[in-house]
This record gives sequence, structure tokens and C-alpha cells, in this order.
Amino acid sequence: MSVQLVKPLTSNSWSSSSSSNNTEVRQPFAQPAITSRTLAGSCVLVSRERFMVEIGYYRQLLDIFRSIDGHQYGSLLAHSQTRKWTFPLSEHTKLINAVAPLRPAVSIGPLPNFVQRVFQNVQPGVPRKIPTTDLDGVDKTLLAALMPFQLEGVMFGVSRKGRCLIGDDMGLGKSIQALGIANYYRTDWPLLIVCPSSVRYAWRDYIWKWLPNVVPSGSISIIESSKDQFDCAEILITSYDMLQKRSVEFSHCRVVIMDESHHLKNHKTARTKAAIPLMQTARRLILLSGTPALSRPIELYSQISAIDKSIFPFLNDFGVRYCDGKKNAWGWDFSGSSNMGELQLILEETVMIRRLKSEVLQQLPSKLRKVMLLDPSLVRTKNNKSLKAREAAFSSKGLKNSERRGKLLEYYAETASAKLDAVNAYIKDLINDDKKFICFAHHKSMMDGICAMLEEIKTRYIRIDGSTTAQDRQHAVDLFQHREDVPVAVLSITAANSGITLTAAKLVIFAELYWNPGILTQAEDRAHRIGQMDSVLVEYLLAGGTADDYLWKMVQDKLNVLNRAGLSKDNFSEVDATALVQRGANSDKQTKMEDFFSSQEKMEVEEYKECKDLENDQVLLDQLLDESFN
Repeated sequence: MSVQLVKPLTSNSWSSSSSSNNTEVRQPFAQPAITSRTLAGSCVLVSRERFMVEIGYYRQLLDIFRSIDGHQYGSLLAHSQTRKWTFPLSEHTKLINAVAPLRPAVSIGPLPNFVQRVFQNVQPGVPRKIPTTDLDGVDKTLLAALMPFQLEGVMFGVSRKGRCLIGDDMGLGKSIQALGIANYYRTDWPLLIVCPSSVRYAWRDYIWKWLPNVVPSGSISIIESSKDQFDCAEILITSYDMLQKRSVEFSHCRVVIMDESHHLKNHKTARTKAAIPLMQTARRLILLSGTPALSRPIELYSQISAIDKSIFPFLNDFGVRYCDGKKNAWGWDFSGSSNMGELQLILEETVMIRRLKSEVLQQLPSKLRKVMLLDPSLVRTKNNKSLKAREAAFSSKGLKNSERRGKLLEYYAETASAKLDAVNAYIKDLINDDKKFICFAHHKSMMDGICAMLEEIKTRYIRIDGSTTAQDRQHAVDLFQHREDVPVAVLSITAANSGITLTAAKLVIFAELYWNPGILTQAEDRAHRIGQMDSVLVEYLLAGGTADDYLWKMVQDKLNVLNRAGLSKDNFSEVDATALVQRGANSDKQTKMEDFFSSQEKMEVEEYKECKDLENDQVLLDQLLDESFN
């Protein structure tokens, strides 16, 4: 079928019935004694300086409320009809004492001590401000690349003495901010970076790109197995699974970055139990998560506790206050949420900085491109005789254009098979992170493999390829645009690169490349269209040692010529991905790449004018092959 939907797995509620090795559990903080006839209420923080009282009507309460200095009665949100009593935080104790004589008829629960402690030094009328820090010790390349809000993120991390959670939206550059903070604390290294296995090599490339003057390439060690040694490495990069197996061996690392830290959302798992001691003993701990689970607060508890245990010392207090905790026959159920505004205020006051794209949109380009170098251990290049034979046949001299084109297409098709496992691993990580995205591919084998994986993990998706009818095509688009439970659109690069709008996605990934940049940019613009109010992130998944080594450079060079001729305004060179592919390829392969494209600049611009659409891109490919080999 062209349009396919798979029912998602049913999620289980989270509950707590006993303590873990790393989490203190006790009975919740004391609540005022109430009876069935008591009018009960509670205090909840609504800003850094004010709290509200949630309670029903009681005549004598009104006199007390009016007697409190700075009292206000009104709606907290614009256009809201609900009115609340709010008071200055400095008057909290006075109000609680004034209401006490009304017991047992009236009982108001005070703000917990841990809430009051966080805001006790807030000065009325003085907004929260991140202290300015001298960052002269940070690599100049990284500093020059920082956008203003990213610089603010680095400053925030330093103001927190290197222990923080960066919760920025996807695509806002959490990685560069984390490396900036880590670089500031260079004297505390070794640096450990823990991330999903699919992005280990992407992190290595970020370091090469943004810290070129700090880290020699030989001092980075990527830990892929239990046998890998890293005695002299200054930077260690590993996966969460490997951390679980070798956590004790990483204990000498005093600066730790945990990418996609929501992988530690359940404090009961072996993974989290292995990570917590390492995180708590590290001098600097930088957690990164674009989805900090503010709607599922229990998933934040282990992360917050790792950064600063003193904020919420006891799990049950946190669970009752922010997870709508309820006791049942099996223990405490903390699967809900409550007092979310207060929790966010506490996190932003202490350990978290979070910016949405809508808040920094003026600083962002409308479209961001990134290259993600796929995990080489998952790309089937080693001992892949078929792949090597296809490359050799394509690179051999003396072929006619039609023959060389055929050899390239065979090499390109074999690359799809070699990349599939690595692509699927990357997509699984995106799904685990609750991302909604478009995935473009070219070969049927790649699309089939991706869809089979999605069905296996019970993830709903749409698929549009050359066999999709116009009616099914529109139905699929409507599903993706309007259904939150359909997170993935698997699209053919050539069959779905135009004529559809999928602005529900802010992330576009390319599982495969294509030699015509016009087709790629048209495909990107399925999400980057009128009606898209956000910046769109485009990620190209490249595999070293495959046809990608040739195709990516081909796309870059070709588009540069078009740019100079005024035929295009896109610039794939701004992705700065050439270095990434070059680092991942051996020197012999790189020589071939340079030889292959050395004559690209000589091509006549007029020849491109007829190759801006799909119908003529075979002509374009022939021209490239002619210039490169003849």
C-alpha cells in the first residue's frame, strides 16, 4: 500500500512503590490536617515573586486576603475568565499564619520548603539575569560561531558552575553550547560525552569543527565495545548502552555531557542506576534534551537530582507536588502532572535554560542544514565485496558516459543497502525522542527497509512514492498534517519532492543523497513553505566509504556554480560538511574525490539552465561524468 498506518504501542503508567539505590523515598511533606468538612486549598507559585491561593469561597478568608500587603485579584492569563488571589512571595508566612485560626473549617497548604528556599533571595522588581563571564579561554572558532542566544546558554552554564540542563528546542544548537561550556572547564578534563550510538561520530565531527585549536584528532576516543582502550584520550565518546557496561571505567572523567538526557528518564533502569553516580561525582555535568518532559515530570526527576540533589531531596515530595501523586495498592503512582508552571519556574531559576524556536526565530535562518555522519560500525562497508566492486567499476577509466552513468547508479543502489541499518538506528533515536519528521529516500529498498522497521516498532507513518495515487497522496498528507500520532512521513525524493505541503514537520532528514541539488532543495521545501512559522532543520545522513563520498561533493560543487550564476540562492557549502566526509574517508578515497571533481568549475553555466527539473537531471548527470572522466 502507498499509505500505511500502524497502531502505536500502549504506554504504561509510571509508578513508584519502593526506593532505588540512587533515590531517597519517604512519605510526602506534611499536609495540614483536614476533615471531610474542611475547605482545603493550596499555595502555588505563579512567578518568581508571587504565589496564588487555590481555594473555594469562604467569607472570612476574603477579609484576610484583603489584609495582606500587595494582594491582587484577577486573571493570571490573558483572555481568561478565571480570577485568582495572588500575593507577594514575601508575604507567604504572614498569610499562612493569618489563616491558621480558621482551622479546621479552612486549611491552606503552604508552599513547600524546597520551593521557598529556591526563591528566598529574589529581589522584587529585579528580573533574573545571567551573569556575564569572560570566555577568552574558549576556542575562538566556537565563539565566532555562536548566535547570541547560544552565547547566553554558555554563560548560563558557566554561571551554574558547569552543572546545568540545556533544554532548547530541536535545531537550536545544544551541542555547540555544551562544547563551549566544556571548553571553559578545560582544566577539569578528561571530557566524557554520552549520546545515542547513532550520533557518536557526529559528536566527533562537532569537536573537530568547533574546537580545532583545542583538541588534536588523536586525543578523541570513540568507545564502541568492551575491548576499546582509552587510557590517553582527552575526550571519550560513548553510547548509553556502553556507559551501562563500563561506567566505573569512566569515573576519572570530571566533565560529562549527556546528550538526549531523557534516556535517563526512569530512575529504576539499570542504565540510569549506572549513570547517576558518575554524573553526581563529576565536577561539571551538562545535560542536553530538546524534550525535557515537562508534561511528564517524573521523567525529569533523575536528571535534576543528578545535577543538584538539594533542589528536590526526596522523590515522594516531588511526585506528590508535580506528578499528581496518588497512593494505590501497589505504592505511589507518579504518572500524572500537576503544578507545571511552578516546576518550570524552579528549573529555570536553578538548573535549566530552555528557549523555543519561536522565541529566538529572529536570530535563526529560516532553514538550517546539518550533515550527520552515520555510525561506521553500522554501515556495511567492511568486507562488502559487492560495494567495493561497484566503486571500482564506476571509477575505472575508459568508460563511455552511458556506461559510467550505469555504474554510478549501481554503486548508488548498493550504497542504499549498505546504509540501511545505520539509517534505521538513527530514525529509531528520533522516534524515541518524540520527533515528528519527514524522511526522504530514493531507492525502493531503502524505503521498504525503513517502513519495515517502523512497523516492527509499532510506529505510525505515511508513505508516498511513485505508486501512490493522487487520492491516497492527499489522504496521507492530511494524516501527517493533522494527527500527532503519525510522527513519520517516508517520501520518495523524486516522486514526492513537489506539490505537497507538510509543514507539521520542522525536521527533514535525507536517508539518501541525490545528484541534482534542485531536486533536494525542492524536497526540503515540503516543510519549508508558506505557513511554516518555524525554522526548519534539514539533516543529511552520510556514510563514509560509500557513494556518498562522491555524491555530496557533487551536490556542493554543482550548487556553487549555480549560485555564482544567480540560478540558485541555496548554498550547501554553508553546511561545512565536506570536512566531515573527508575526515571519515581514507586518504586514497579522498584523492579520488578531488580528482573526480577537479574540473567541475569549468562547466558552462548555460548547460545547467535546462537541468533545473527532474525530467532533465539525467542530462545533468551525463554532463558531470563527461567533465570528470573525459
